[in-house]
Amino acid sequence: MGCGIAQLCASQGFSVKLHDLFPEALAAARGKIKLGLDSAVIKGRLTTQQADRAALSIDYASELSGLTGADLIIEAAVEDLETKRKIFGELDKRCPEAILATNTSSLSVAAIAQATATPHRVLGLHFFNPPVSMRLVETVRTPQTNPEVFTAVWDFVLMGLRKTPVDVKDIPGFIVNRVMRPYYLEAQRVADGGAGIAPVDTAAREIGQVPLGPFELMDLIGLDVNLSITRIIYQACGRPERFKPQALQEKLVELGHIGRKSGKGFYLYEGSQAAGENPQALAFLSAGPLKPAAAWEQIISSVIAEAQMAFKEGVAGKSDIDTAIKLAMNFPKGPFEWLNQKEKTRF
Repeated sequence: MGCGIAQLCASQGFSVKLHDLFPEALAAARGKIKLGLDSAVIKGRLTTQQADRAALSIDYASELSGLTGADLIIEAAVEDLETKRKIFGELDKRCPEAILATNTSSLSVAAIAQATATPHRVLGLHFFNPPVSMRLVETVRTPQTNPEVFTAVWDFVLMGLRKTPVDVKDIPGFIVNRVMRPYYLEAQRVADGGAGIAPVDTAAREIGQVPLGPFELMDLIGLDVNLSITRIIYQACGRPERFKPQALQEKLVELGHIGRKSGKGFYLYEGSQAAGENPQALAFLSAGPLKPAAAWEQIISSVIAEAQMAFKEGVAGKSDIDTAIKLAMNFPKGPFEWLNQKEKTRF
């Protein structure tokens, strides 16, 4: 993710310093960014001259001291609270004038900011993968974030990076990972109620007009990564039943069936192509009467209910929630737009 953010910023004309403790990681980052810039040229998104300028605008620093003088620092380390707190504690001392942003997808920004003596200059900037092509950036303020700091970063995202920021309260999962949690968890419940795996995905695509059904999407993300986020949100929200990790996913992860990258998840894979449902996943399911169409209705209703709850809690406005879900998931509608459609159909 760090490479993608660096490439994005450099492509938009910013001077960038990319830091990693390990020289081999920096060397790999340089190669990855070059490939990304070359791809942008081939696709016509950048000229050769623009790509060359972007590559030259990135410096590589193996020490945190190399970041001295930066206006904005975006941390994109492993999704571990103590690791991020340690980094922010060091940044607070070494870069006293910089705005400090974390790219965490599910951890508390306020908890990270507590490692600093200046939490007013800390906020969340959650980019989606790949940052160069994904338009959404969840811009997360804590109760301590200075409004001027938030505004400066908002303008940087909107006008500097030409992305779409959404204003989000610092809660577990922010908008997308929280509101979409039922898409994955409810899908597993209805699959175990008799709807199956492939039929649920087919219903999601044909009825919901979404690009990927929940099981296809979990296989793409990685069952292990998806499960880790679920566990973080489940614990951080006080272990509510609706966010409880499902045994089906836990068992598959224990077996090493973690999606496309392992060749087995909810589906089997031959190269990048799905080759049918995973018999092991089907063996964990119970038989039941639930039909795929009813299953889709249950899934999308759960997503809508979570969006309504998030809005009532002040996580974000309805339009920001709809925008975030559409841009992050490439869905044709946001939860409140789906709700409006359902209400119009009813009356």
